[in-house]
Amino acid sequence: MARAKQLYEENGVQVSKSSIRVGDEITLSYSGLLVQCGAESVYAHIGYGENWEAKEFIPMERCNDVFKAKIKVTHPDSLNIAFKDSGDNWDNNSYLNYSFKVSEKPARTTKKASSTTEKKTASAKKSAEEKTTSKKTTKKTAAKKTKS
Repeated sequence: MARAKQLYEENGVQVSKSSIRVGDEITLSYSGLLVQCGAESVYAHIGYGENWEAKEFIPMERCNDVFKAKIKVTHPDSLNIAFKDSGDNWDNNSYLNYSFKVSEKPARTTKKASSTTEKKTASAKKSAEEKTTSKKTTKKTAAKKTKS
């Protein structure tokens, strides 16, 4: 099966998920202009929405000819990314930045897994209650035998 082409793949920018949600941890890969010009270190500058809220610089690790970083997605607005090297050279996609849509809904657990957990919890509570009731009955029976 052929891999789907990503939005900024030609610029050397890729993310590990095609659909990004709040709470996801994604891997960002960069092999773009700065790397091609010999950058020794690269930082991802990220922010959310038009105003670049919660902006931060994330150092990227070099792995052969690709720089990578893990990003925890924390806001339900577009994730904007630009890249900077140690010489203060920037790759910001010709002032357009690299923007990725972020879904507001956090990654959900499957209903089946949630249901299974609830059943196990209910079963454990029932078992504990049965043991407590059994101990009380045994104590009452023992007490009656002692009195006889």
